[in-house]
Amino acid sequence: MTAVATLVAAAAVGVTGPAVAAAPPSASADSMTLLPDVTDVADTAAGGGRVFVSAEDRVIVADATGAITDTVTGLAGANGLASTPGGDRLYVALYDSGEVAEIDPSTAKVTRKIDIGRRCPRHLALSGSRLWVGYGCEGVHEGGVLTLDVAAPTPTLVGIIDNTFGAPAVAVAGGVLALGETDLHPSVVHVYSVDGQQATERGTIEVPTLNDLALTPDGSLLVVAWGADFLHFAYDTTTLAEVRRYGDSSSAWATAAAFSSDGRHLAAGHRSPDGPALVIHDTANGTVVNTARPERGYLVGGAVSFLGNDAFAVMEGAESFWLWRVADATLPASAISLTAPTSGTALDPLRITGRLTLADGAAPGVQELQVTRTIPDGTWATLSVTTAADGTFTLTDVPPLSGQIRYDVYWNPTADYQRSTASVTVPVDGRTATLTLGGPSNGRDGSRLSLSGVLGLDGRAPEQPQTLAVTRTIWNNRLDGAVEQLPNVTTDSRGAFTILDTPSQGGRHVYTVTWHGDSVYASPSASHEVAVTSADSHIAGQVAEPAYIGVPLRVTGAVTYDVGVCQGPTVVHVSRRINGGAAKRLPDVTTDASCGFGFDDTVGRTGPVTYTVAWDGNSTQRRTTGAISVTVQKQPSFIEATSPDRTLLNGQQAVIEGTVTDLHGESISGRLKLTVQRIGPDGSSVTLPSVTTAANGTFSYRDSPPTMDASTYPQFQYEFSWSGTATYRTTTGSVFFYIVPPECGC
Repeated sequence: MTAVATLVAAAAVGVTGPAVAAAPPSASADSMTLLPDVTDVADTAAGGGRVFVSAEDRVIVADATGAITDTVTGLAGANGLASTPGGDRLYVALYDSGEVAEIDPSTAKVTRKIDIGRRCPRHLALSGSRLWVGYGCEGVHEGGVLTLDVAAPTPTLVGIIDNTFGAPAVAVAGGVLALGETDLHPSVVHVYSVDGQQATERGTIEVPTLNDLALTPDGSLLVVAWGADFLHFAYDTTTLAEVRRYGDSSSAWATAAAFSSDGRHLAAGHRSPDGPALVIHDTANGTVVNTARPERGYLVGGAVSFLGNDAFAVMEGAESFWLWRVADATLPASAISLTAPTSGTALDPLRITGRLTLADGAAPGVQELQVTRTIPDGTWATLSVTTAADGTFTLTDVPPLSGQIRYDVYWNPTADYQRSTASVTVPVDGRTATLTLGGPSNGRDGSRLSLSGVLGLDGRAPEQPQTLAVTRTIWNNRLDGAVEQLPNVTTDSRGAFTILDTPSQGGRHVYTVTWHGDSVYASPSASHEVAVTSADSHIAGQVAEPAYIGVPLRVTGAVTYDVGVCQGPTVVHVSRRINGGAAKRLPDVTTDASCGFGFDDTVGRTGPVTYTVAWDGNSTQRRTTGAISVTVQKQPSFIEATSPDRTLLNGQQAVIEGTVTDLHGESISGRLKLTVQRIGPDGSSVTLPSVTTAANGTFSYRDSPPTMDASTYPQFQYEFSWSGTATYRTTTGSVFFYIVPPECGC
């Protein structure tokens, strides 16, 4: 059947039908893209709808979603990056080759390389056609900053500052140049006025540590990432006075800074193990616009860029690097809250209330939200709802089936606010189906029973025939709740069905019929009990084991009824059959008051023995016969061998006394022939003369072991074996001796 999903808002009502296998509404979203085969990252830049990442010997190019589109290789020691605002040219500092590479991002090709001498360029900043280069080779301490006009066919290198300890970080914007060394503690930031290649120093700012620096597009504000104080400090580039601090003492190590293209927002990067890695501030007042925590890793210092409203950074962790996109980072956040019932019922209206709120507290006004409803098989239904002016809304939906139903609510981003989503899952119960089962309350074994019932779905019959499972559970003197599956039954056009069964024994018969339900209705079941009478009786018993030939064995058993208690004493008839031979009638046995019986019997042969016990029945119960079986075995026998002294000198005889006994420890009489084996220290065996027991089963034996090296205390084993008889099993017994040195005194 088809269910209609109805969404009722506080100010308006919208109704849509279900859309099968629909996709959720598209919207920008954060992403984390693995940078393959990268072991180090130096910088990022953005422009023209692209993001660039310098990584050792290459530049990776990604689109505005963070997906990798190209890789430019053959760039030895790729470090700092600078992109034109339109993204038509990208400049890369090549530390290893002492060059600056110019790349056309549209073709991902190097258009030229500009030699700056053996200066090891590391940091770049671009303003118009003028490129500023921070250079410095590791361990040389002859760094500095130079500038060149990239519009010139053969650019002229103009020095700005030299003899620095390392390669200074550089930032340029609005006629202002800022540079400072990141390897010094404290560090000095130099601020210049620039006009073309001319640079006039305005002054310096001393900071405890310098991890990164950035200028607003108009050059009026300089932000320095102070790692030592976990803060980003802002300075007026005219007065060089501190005017603001971004962050607080709870922030993590400050590692990166970047301004949006309009200068309204600052991306403050932190190397945080558990807090925000990127905090977006309002540049003018320092308030936090957004915070972002990555899925993994730590933020790479100095590698943060803006592309439109999105911020991009590189995360490092577990020997891998990822390009992290924070979508709509400069837009204030929005949020959707949802309140749903703890459960629902299929085909019954379900109400979910919610609210759209904006981070700045403004009323959102009337807004259209998109909703997807996902049922357990993954099928989507696309819906929509409109909020009231204050952002509140109510969703009334009719779940088409049971199970875990998920509702995802989306508000797409606007020019002023980020997108928001919320999700809630409601366990929806199946509807209650009715199932009845009735029939006679009494019956008799061997007579057919007819039971009937009806399956109803909300007061009507199922549209299609339904299969029902049937079980029968029996309780009587022989069975304690034994369950048996009976043939399934099928409903007719009225939802009715019939169960036919012929009980084969008496007792409580409980018939249970079950419908397994469907996606809308829960599984119901119904039961009906029938008391079945029976005249059947039974004999069962057992023989105490093990049973041995020639030894009295005990047979016990009882006469029982399917239903009711057997009243004794009564008489049972017994016959015995050995090895499938002819039956021999044994004396009748009288039972006790509970119809239990027991008798002893002695069997003179081995093999399977079956006792057939018969009872003649009485006025209420039928005659019955039972078989009680056992296997009669030979009696076990044992050889007990001892010696008065088990340590011998070389040349001394081994004296052994022994007895052959039965299972009761009694001697087996008769002259029994025993074979003898002597097993030496090396495991070799020698057959010695046999010995015959006396009439009482005892024997005596003497033997001189061969001369051996007594210092090794060699061991000899004497093993006596008897092959048994028709009554007794084969048996073996052993005694051990050790050869010892004369001085042993053992």
